[in-house]
Amino acid sequence: MTKQPSPSFADLFAETLSGKPFVYEEGDEVSLMFDLTTVQSRMKRQTPQDLILGYTRSMIAFCLLQANTQHIGMIGLGGGSLAKYCHHYLPDCTIKVAEIDADVIALRDRFAIPNDCARLKIDCVDGAAWLKRQSAFDSLLVDAYSQSGMPESLATAQFFDDCRAALADQGVLVVNLWGSDARFDSYYQRIRTVFDGAAIAIGADGCANRIVLAMNGGKFPPNSRAIMQRAQALSKTHSVDLPALARRIERALRHPDGLEPANRHIEAAG
Repeated sequence: MTKQPSPSFADLFAETLSGKPFVYEEGDEVSLMFDLTTVQSRMKRQTPQDLILGYTRSMIAFCLLQANTQHIGMIGLGGGSLAKYCHHYLPDCTIKVAEIDADVIALRDRFAIPNDCARLKIDCVDGAAWLKRQSAFDSLLVDAYSQSGMPESLATAQFFDDCRAALADQGVLVVNLWGSDARFDSYYQRIRTVFDGAAIAIGADGCANRIVLAMNGGKFPPNSRAIMQRAQALSKTHSVDLPALARRIERALRHPDGLEPANRHIEAAG
């Protein structure tokens, strides 16, 4: 990947006015941004497969809720952080991604996203429509915030019904939400209702995001000791701190509403 010249402030301001996603580079880091204050994805050139933003690391918690992940679906590509991580650290998995914005997909080379192959396929398509044609995902990751917030088509009860229908038995839905969004409680309760209460929400280091994890069948609540044992076993082959995620899940499971207590030391992030 060739390093691009750093844009001036005037260039960045012009990009913001265009309404299109743009790339900001500083040192070893490359970021996908919607505007001058919101970072959607961040990558280090030396380790493009690793997760820099705390909310993306928390989304990997799905690995701890199921014994064997084979098929992963994603709605929202961004800078490809989650797709790259799963492609690298879960080599036996197939990954399908729906991304509605062609301008985002056009930046894939800037973020070292692998070419489509037998294991990875990225489609430029509306995620809600795409989902109706999918089935048997072991994990489905929804990370679809834009500069205007969560698209309404990806936040309805019908959408979450379709998410559950697209999951295999004991499959896991993972949804990135902004904890500061006034609609967070509404979104969270919709998911809990659709999944018969089998859902929790954990936090993320360094940001106000909350990650909802919902299980399609299987035993709920899951056994915390088994989750920690799985985290310790998998940590040998992952760069994410999985035992820390296991502790987050355990804290959420202690509460009747499934919400991990909010971290007092957070800052806004995309």
